[in-house]
Amino acid sequence: MDSREKSTCFVVMGYGIKKMPGTLIKLNLDEVYFEFIKPVLLDAKLVSIYSNDSFRGDEVSTSIAIHKSFIKSIFFADIVIADISTLNQNAIYELGLRHAMKSKSTIILSESNTFEKFPFFDISMYPRLIYDREKIIYDLDYRTDMQKKLKEKINTCINSNEKYIDSPVFDLDLYTISPNIAHIDFVSSDDLSLRELLKNAENLKECNEFSKAEDAYKEILNITFDEDVFSQYILCMYKKDISTANLLKTFNFLINKVELETTTNEDILGIAAAINKNLFNLTNNEDFLSASLRYYKNGANFDKGNLYCVRNYCAMLLKKYKVSNDIETIKEHYYTAVHSARENLTEAMHLKREKTDMNDIWFNSNLNDLMFIIYGEDNSILNLECATNRQKETIINGEAELKLDYNNMIKKMKN
Repeated sequence: MDSREKSTCFVVMGYGIKKMPGTLIKLNLDEVYFEFIKPVLLDAKLVSIYSNDSFRGDEVSTSIAIHKSFIKSIFFADIVIADISTLNQNAIYELGLRHAMKSKSTIILSESNTFEKFPFFDISMYPRLIYDREKIIYDLDYRTDMQKKLKEKINTCINSNEKYIDSPVFDLDLYTISPNIAHIDFVSSDDLSLRELLKNAENLKECNEFSKAEDAYKEILNITFDEDVFSQYILCMYKKDISTANLLKTFNFLINKVELETTTNEDILGIAAAINKNLFNLTNNEDFLSASLRYYKNGANFDKGNLYCVRNYCAMLLKKYKVSNDIETIKEHYYTAVHSARENLTEAMHLKREKTDMNDIWFNSNLNDLMFIIYGEDNSILNLECATNRQKETIINGEAELKLDYNNMIKKMKN
């Protein structure tokens, strides 16, 4: 059968790891797509209006204007699957466009936490599939059952006639749409997709090629803005040159783009804190120490599950000896660090976090450091096999710096 005779499909959803609304829970949208959704599309013999089974927007060649490709995709695809689990603004907008453009064959997916908190009354009676975020990845029997249910909904769409309606707009019989052309030509391009650009930028960053990674992330931001991509762009911008001039330049750029006092993005807050930490290490200016502590503390309120800001907030408290000779002040910071480390270590077991190899290593490394702050001894029984060069270097240098500050803090309190 010619690919043009097959039913086409487009998937509306975000990409990467995103926070679920109203929670601190992160959902790995890539795992949901590649492990749950896409295998069903291929099994159902659906095709993309683009080349190489590019069903999701980040798989489409970046030579095509992304906003135009999305609008064309949601109009011309025979079937649209919209995952609204993270209430991504673009996904919600595109779902609304689809319902306004087509009378049928729109399937809504949502993680159970989101649908319970935000039930979307206007679309609650239309085709949807609610899934559990952990079971869909880690429980094979559950995933197989949900894939069977998704395929059944797809087959319903394929076999439906023109009288079948699953759009709340067309259900009112307000108007009809007559497209200017009957179909869109299948698109083929050798240009990289957004997903490939992201993987390239990530690889450069993890190999400590920060200048090249900065350029790569900037290219992505020129195509589409994503807060998580922006945070990595800022990370590479400051790490390429740990000098006072570049750190100040990067921080000024950041505060002109993001309101740090109101953002809930832990990565951005953590990076703002790290910039000020490096400025403090270079200048010994107490203002930078205070700023670093403030941003790490704020970031800890929105912990995504690896204890990054928590660990670094406690570690920064142990640097007070560098700028104060007042023993009571030094003791206050030391005991605050120990208390915060103990409190967060207790809470760590209740964290709902994204479990990946990379994230597990960060989490376990930060657990080790929090235990060191509490007990003053390296009692770790964990063997951390770092996933990348950057991760290994960061953990080794971080542990060494922490132990140096801890021991100097203890010495100053005893003198």
